[in-house]
Amino acid sequence: MGSYVIRIKVLPTGPEVPYNAFLEGVKGNLTSEMSLRSSKEEPIAFGLYALVADIVAPDEEGMIDKVEKAVSGAPNVAQYEVTGVSRMSSTLKV
Repeated sequence: MGSYVIRIKVLPTGPEVPYNAFLEGVKGNLTSEMSLRSSKEEPIAFGLYALVADIVAPDEEGMIDKVEKAVSGAPNVAQYEVTGVSRMSSTLKV
């Protein structure tokens, strides 16, 4: 069984929210079946930034909705947008 890689762009409630605290809040709200693969800070304007995160989750029905719910429930999240979903193979055959 494979996994999804879900790219999600998350905006904080304001520029006063520290990036590291925001990232840890989102990461801490993920369930045990989800993991943060990578993340980066994307500047928007006037000190506001977006967190662009790649989250790995099992290839199960409804999993994307579960990831959205976990991210949207994190502290200081104002908005989020799923910008991409891809399947990731767990085994490679030669």
